[in-house]
Amino acid sequence: MALSIETLRVMLKETIGADFKEAELERLRPLIERQLERMRDLHALDFGREDPRTMRFINDRRLVK
Repeated sequence: MALSIETLRVMLKETIGADFKEAELERLRPLIERQLERMRDLHALDFGREDPRTMRFINDRRLVK
């Protein structure tokens, strides 16, 4: 699913409060799309009560090797 630049801009503004230039958003888009895909994959695995969309796996220090 390709994110539009405007959708990406709003997502980042709401999440981290920063505003990015279009060139920066173009560089970030593939990374964020990949992260969203991983979140969908994790959601499909059914972890019971835990919702992967709210768990912030990418920032979980337990996963750092």
